[in-house]
Amino acid sequence: MFSAPDASTVDLTRTRLALRPDLKFSAQVYGEDTFYHVDIPSCSEYYRIGYTEYVFLSLLDGHTTFCEALAITARTQGPDAFSQQQALALYAWLLERGIADFVGDSSAAGDSGTRRKKPKGNILQKCNPFWMRLPFGCPDNILKRLQPVIGWLFSPTATVTAVGVMVVAAFQLANEWQKFQEAATTVFAPDNWLWLLLAWMLLKLMHEVAHGLTCQRYGGGVRETGIIFAFFAPLAYVDVTSSWGFSSRWQRIHTAAAGMYVELLLASVAVFAWSHMESQLLSHLLYNVIVMASLSTLLFNANPLMRFDGYYIMSDLLNIPNLYTRSTEAIRQLLGQLLLGLRNTTPAVTGRHLWTLRIYGLAATFWRLLICATLMIAASVFFHGAGVCLAVAALVAWFGLPAWNTIQAVSRLMRSNPARLLRGAVIVSLFLAVTCGVLFGLPVPFASTAPGTVELHEGCRIRSNVDGFVTNVLVTDGQFVNEGDSLMTLRNDELITQLKDLKLQIQQETVRLQIALNEHDAGTTRVAQGNLYSLQTQLLETRQQVAALTIVAATSGRVMARNLHDLADTFVNEGDDLLIVDDGQPHELIVSVAQEDFSLAAEKAGTAVDLRIGTRATATGIIQRVTPRASTSLPSPALAASAGGTLAVVADTTNSADALRLTEPRFHAIVELPVDSAPDEAIGERGYVRLGRPQRSLATYMYHQSAEWLRDQIETAQSANRQVLQ
Repeated sequence: MFSAPDASTVDLTRTRLALRPDLKFSAQVYGEDTFYHVDIPSCSEYYRIGYTEYVFLSLLDGHTTFCEALAITARTQGPDAFSQQQALALYAWLLERGIADFVGDSSAAGDSGTRRKKPKGNILQKCNPFWMRLPFGCPDNILKRLQPVIGWLFSPTATVTAVGVMVVAAFQLANEWQKFQEAATTVFAPDNWLWLLLAWMLLKLMHEVAHGLTCQRYGGGVRETGIIFAFFAPLAYVDVTSSWGFSSRWQRIHTAAAGMYVELLLASVAVFAWSHMESQLLSHLLYNVIVMASLSTLLFNANPLMRFDGYYIMSDLLNIPNLYTRSTEAIRQLLGQLLLGLRNTTPAVTGRHLWTLRIYGLAATFWRLLICATLMIAASVFFHGAGVCLAVAALVAWFGLPAWNTIQAVSRLMRSNPARLLRGAVIVSLFLAVTCGVLFGLPVPFASTAPGTVELHEGCRIRSNVDGFVTNVLVTDGQFVNEGDSLMTLRNDELITQLKDLKLQIQQETVRLQIALNEHDAGTTRVAQGNLYSLQTQLLETRQQVAALTIVAATSGRVMARNLHDLADTFVNEGDDLLIVDDGQPHELIVSVAQEDFSLAAEKAGTAVDLRIGTRATATGIIQRVTPRASTSLPSPALAASAGGTLAVVADTTNSADALRLTEPRFHAIVELPVDSAPDEAIGERGYVRLGRPQRSLATYMYHQSAEWLRDQIETAQSANRQVLQ
């Protein structure tokens, strides 16, 4: 928590400090531990210290020396007292933050000791292009005027009522979820970005007003408000850190949750209005409010891994103040024990919350790295070359100071105890070697799979071989038919006329040939013979097409087709599916194979593979063939992610508004299912095939998967960016 003093400039053990006269201390109880909230009203700064630190600070009256204060603290606190090194760190922290100042002979400390230094971290944070703060001043008076108007919204009665409204709205939205999903297609329309921005700004303004009103309700003050530009997106903020001084943790939790409470309440009201709204424009605006107020609140403000509302709520629920700082110190302590063997020093973090802090510290660190990487990638995608510069600047702002502190710590350790540094280097090297060995030496520990749907074999599908209008449907759904039975008839007047014309042309050409033979005209004879052969060929093809106007069963079986009567008087094209005749033969599983798994599927062609249909037990099928060319066509609508499948799809605007296509080309394969399983499987039921383990390392697999995901995200972002610019 505290930085170490610079002993080369001042001997702090021979000095006396006096605390600022405007300090305010308030006790807070977290479980069995007592902490003190330190408030500096003149500069709107707040700190939280432990009970032992408070005892030490209370002795700094300008008359008690450092050694005397340390001795009294040790005598009163016993085993809970801290060491001289920790007391020196606390001493230096008080001077750095301006909480205390030297008294007596200033030369003992030097002029630099009385001048407060601005932490380097604050300077770097102000230079972060992804997080810029613009303060507007004190909103306390405005909030006091709003308190009688909307302050009642945060009373216990209003809160219970509002929670009930949220529950009812959630059920309402669940009942109309299909309609809500369909409305999602307009959210990222080119003309929608302005409404999204306005909804976002108004909701965040109400969010921060709710924090301020709740803080005032419990006696706190709001000394500053302004705007934070997070990745250039404007976010309002209010300074409610005075709530840290509330003695009740439930008051602190209520203050932290007030913003999310208001946003979710607004989202609930918007759900009721949206479900009964007939105006398409107003419905669209309400949809934006629902998405912004609920999705952003749950993903960002409620996330305890970021220092937003959820973080402070979790800190109070766990009874762990300074959760982020203490978890970081717990991770630093753990690394010190594992790498440097620092087991005999007094641990900075102890107690029953130690493992909680370690787990939270690791999770928060990984989440922070993920967010930083995502923002930098987004900047490079949206702003191209300028985005790369912004990403580099943000990288320095986020990690510059920790990296510099680490370098200094390693340098000090190299001078003071090189053996410990060598131990740490050896352990880190071994860890990296083992990690690289696992990633590059071990194969992928799981098998690749390919999703698919159950279909009948090709001979069961009855398709139209010609264009025409359906005149008669001769069968019904479920009827048993024999091979060669007529199923329906088509009408194509143009085809019948073409047949008559061809017969007439053949007669005319036959007469011409006979005349040429009688006149011994060799040239005309050859021409007539060629024309007659061509016309007879066309006549044969046309007769086959006319015969195809009567649709017959290619095999014996049961007709499978719903609403057959609706086909009457409709036009069908050549190749259209008309119905299915199930002959009881084994079904097929039409699977979609990823490009990186093509070699696995091709090698297993003609061999048995494990498969599973629905929730049934694992069975065995045979891969009949794999298409040699990849395609973005969707094998079955049931495999689309929008229908509950596993394949990512996008709208295929080139065909129709309702058509879907795959986001990347995939190969199709046909797997013959066992004979005994045919009656148990429903046509269109989803399943998958195990293709085996990919013959590549785990690192290669992870790299390709990450690169594929990143490529999809960049393409999606670029597509959305182009739509907005249009």
